[in-house]
Amino acid sequence: MATLDSSVMYLGKMTKPNEFGKAMQEWWDSGACKELQKSNEEAKQRAVGKYFMLSESDKLDMVQAICYIMCKAESEGTSHRGLQDALGIYPTGFWVDHLMEVHNALYGYYHDQKKENELKGDLDALEKFVENKREC
Repeated sequence: MATLDSSVMYLGKMTKPNEFGKAMQEWWDSGACKELQKSNEEAKQRAVGKYFMLSESDKLDMVQAICYIMCKAESEGTSHRGLQDALGIYPTGFWVDHLMEVHNALYGYYHDQKKENELKGDLDALEKFVENKREC
């Protein structure tokens, strides 16, 4: 039966095990990471608190603006970074919670919509082609 050392040697000249996973776990367990998570949570709570302190009219304006900016950017096929840019929060907004999930969902929606429109266009062109052939 092959040992780990012989498997590593078989794969090439790699002689040391990959320590990346171990380093990531050490970072995740570190006090610095815990402090970063705590400050991130506090920032989210401050942001939510600020939002709920707005008047109803200001809340509607903010939600409408954010929805418009995000949908416009995504319908133009922007990247995650491009979305941050459109919102005016790049590069500091890179770690905004759930922004990537929203980007992926909107990208999927607009990408599917674009593909559907392209398919309809292709089907219309094919139908016209068939009609022209019948007339000939």
